[in-house]
Parts: sequence; structure tokens; C-alpha cells
Amino acid sequence: MNTLEEGKKLIRQGQWVLEHELRLALEEGNFNLTVRRAQEVVELVLKGGLRMLGADYPKVHDVASAFCEQVRQKSETAGELLEQIRAISLWLSQARAPSFYFEREYGEGRVPFKKLHQMPGSGLNPGGGSLCS
Repeated sequence: MNTLEEGKKLIRQGQWVLEHELRLALEEGNFNLTVRRAQEVVELVLKGGLRMLGADYPKVHDVASAFCEQVRQKSETAGELLEQIRAISLWLSQARAPSFYFEREYGEGRVPFKKLHQMPGSGLNPGGGSLCS
């Protein structure tokens, strides 16, 4: 399997998690699981993007810096979008462990979750577009 195929496979896995597990967790009000699945989706998609760009990805949860660096090497037009991607990935990677161990409860009324939920392109906002469109 070449890097393009590997990247597409990772992105398809992220899309599956989004369409099945994340959406169900959100619909059922399981916000801590929603945070964990959202982090997983972002991680899979960014790692897939890195592979499609021919780059290896670090074996960590937040790979946004590596992704942004690779994209900047190939394009000068995506600066603001890359900063949004970096911010989302950082927030999710920092929220992942407290969410997993219930050290912090997330919910519709909680500001951090609401901010992410309403962020255009987050995939959690029904009216929002895709970050990559």
C-alpha cells in the first residue's frame, strides 16, 4: 500500500467514526464520548492527510503542528484555516483524557463544548460546512 492509499484509508476510518460513533454519541447526549470521538476523527483525518502528502506522522494524539507544517511547505493560501485546524486539534487533544476518565463533564450547557459544537466546519454543527471545503 502506498502513502496515498494509506492516507485515504485513515481518512475513511475517521469518516466512519464521525458518521457512526460520534453522531450517535452526540444524538444521545453522551458528550464526554462525543469529545473523545471528535478527537479521534481529527487525529485520523490529519494523519491521513500527512500520509497523502507523503509524510510520516508522529505517534501522538495531536498531529496538527506536523500537518500544518507540511501544508505550509506546499501552499501559502491556507494560513487562517490551518490555525483553526491547529486550535481544534489542540483543544480536543487536551480534552481527551479528562473526558475519558470523567475528570471533567462536558455537556450542551458547558461553554467549551458549546464553542466547539458551534464552530463552523467542526462537523458537530449541523449548519456548518467542512473544514476542507
